[in-house]
Amino acid sequence: MSDYEYSDEESYEYCYTDDEDGTGMDEDDNPMDVSQTEREFSHGSHHHNLSDHNGDPKLFEKNDGPAIRMLPSEELKPIMHALVQDVADVCGCSESAAAILMREHKWDKERLLESYVDDPARVQKKCGVLARCQGSDICPPAAKKGPPQRNLRRHCEICMDEDGFDQDEMIGMPCAHEFCDCCWEGYFHNALSKGPLCIRETCPQAGCNELVTEEELTRAAPDLLPKFERYQLRSFVDTYSLARWCPGPGCEKVALARPGHDNHSGMYGGNNSNNAFTDVNIAHCDSCQTTFCFKCGEEPHAPVSCKLLSQWREKCRNESETANWILANTKPCPKCSSRIEKNQGCNHMTCSSCRYEFCWICMGNWADHGSNTGGYYKCNKFDAGTEDNGDQSDAAKAKRELNRYLHYYKRFHGHAQAQDFARKSVKDTEQRMVLLQEQNSTNTWADVEFLKTANELLVECRKVLKYTYVYAYYLTDKQKLSLFEYDQEMLERFTEKLSELSEKPLQEMNRIEVVNQTRAVDRFMKNVLKYVEEGMED
Repeated sequence: MSDYEYSDEESYEYCYTDDEDGTGMDEDDNPMDVSQTEREFSHGSHHHNLSDHNGDPKLFEKNDGPAIRMLPSEELKPIMHALVQDVADVCGCSESAAAILMREHKWDKERLLESYVDDPARVQKKCGVLARCQGSDICPPAAKKGPPQRNLRRHCEICMDEDGFDQDEMIGMPCAHEFCDCCWEGYFHNALSKGPLCIRETCPQAGCNELVTEEELTRAAPDLLPKFERYQLRSFVDTYSLARWCPGPGCEKVALARPGHDNHSGMYGGNNSNNAFTDVNIAHCDSCQTTFCFKCGEEPHAPVSCKLLSQWREKCRNESETANWILANTKPCPKCSSRIEKNQGCNHMTCSSCRYEFCWICMGNWADHGSNTGGYYKCNKFDAGTEDNGDQSDAAKAKRELNRYLHYYKRFHGHAQAQDFARKSVKDTEQRMVLLQEQNSTNTWADVEFLKTANELLVECRKVLKYTYVYAYYLTDKQKLSLFEYDQEMLERFTEKLSELSEKPLQEMNRIEVVNQTRAVDRFMKNVLKYVEEGMED
């Protein structure tokens, strides 16, 4: 494989990492940067107080826990509260103000403190907590509360009640604007009806940018506080760089990464790494069984980086109308034109009408896909020479680029369909395993598990092959592209062979053949990914 040799004894671990957003901070750069999140991972708990560990950064070096943990969202509350308390102590403000400051800086304490030290008032004003942080220094005398004065009636700017209100019937903001408790209650009911945006509501006074917090809510409508706190927690998970919601349908669990996770480098970051593969960017939810990339929330997508995958999906959205007509669910037989629906994962098609055998991807004669014709699956390569006739007009360039895109998109889409079929086959595998076991009374369940292993590997191979076409589309080095396409071709060959063997009727299935092919495909796929990870250097 491209002068890259493999041995049966090789064993690999995979590390899908990304340092695109890493800060590379040393432990001693900021003595205050000892967050509750880090202590949680160091001690395997989620309910320690911030002061429990005396801020000893050496505790983090002893951490040998998982890189990513799946937690119920409620278990992130202590982490969020600890971060808020830490910032409140450093900035000398209330916890409600600290929560807003952190939220507006995406819960990145270093980023907040860097801008806060330079100009605290500017940051406070921008975040809507200037009055809450500076209080009496900027508020007019009316905002300063003294003993209740029963004979002094207060005026509410919302309901404009002519009789006015006693001071204890009014609730004031730090900005000195005050309203009656009844209007406040209606205000909060209306605010929370907007959903998560309620945490960004400002003072009811027109033109005032001071943000409303749980302090006012607790006084005006305490029954709404739990709902408000849920929205605060959701905002925390949405913006905190070390947390991500599980993308599984209806799942409320959260993936929480170990501190320093963003400082890793590797395949998903698009950088070469000499580290072993350790799957540090892959999260698996034990509740809904969803596996996803922690960095972007998509399914694991080696060998392509999160950034390139995002560009690809955006391009597909823009080009989808052009591509749809060429990717119909049925295709005509190249020989007799009968419409054929692909209902299995293998790309080796046989027309039921004329028995013509052809390739589903390129529609070419299947006989042209053997080793005696120059190699397997040559249709995986884009031949720009067939498109380049010397015409350099804008229209010709656009046509060539469109054809190149369609070449890769068609194959990406084809493997996506094959992946879906393989995933469905996994669900039916257990029934086939039962039937296979019943064929021979001496068979145990362990003797037939090879079929499940093979089908699960097919899902993984189809997924990897799908993303190899995204990787190849953006690979500009022609020499590396040639090497990569050779590996891609061989992986397709091995995958198709395994697909054919595993889809055979049970009475024709050869267990030894399936097991050997499964091992070979698994080893080759891992070698391809490692080869790409190392930059395809000979």
